Amino acid sequence: MLRIFPLLAGLPLTWLLLAHAAHAFEVKSCEDANVGVSALVTPAAKFSRTFKDDKISVYEVDMVEPVCCAGGVAIVIPDVEDELGGNKCLAVVGVASVQLDEAVASDEADKGVLLTIPTKQFNEASDSIPGAPMKLRVILAKGSVVAE
Repeated sequence: MLRIFPLLAGLPLTWLLLAHAAHAFEVKSCEDANVGVSALVTPAAKFSRTFKDDKISVYEVDMVEPVCCAGGVAIVIPDVEDELGGNKCLAVVGVASVQLDEAVASDEADKGVLLTIPTKQFNEASDSIPGAPMKLRVILAKGSVVAE
């Protein structure tokens, strides 16, 4: 029993680290993610930010259900394939909530803008706990957003 106990004592920490590292964010079109205007956290002006000379607009979204992972962001960027100069909307959901007001942008000329957005995960014992940061690379020249 004494030989097994040290192994068992480390398991909860191991599970926590694996769960934290295993969270992968997926970027989808807003349409594919079912993110519409009704999913915006209101007032939208308070729960949104712009980056890169207002070319990147990020909105906090809440899909309401499931409670565990209904939060995320909608990102609106210029659509480089649209001849008329329109925009496209991409979304990432899957967390309890995001702290968009604490987001940080790093502009790397050759790679694009890296947005690092703190998140919260659902926890039954309390409302939520800190989650893995959402790291999204916005490449305006390609009109794309990639999760890192």
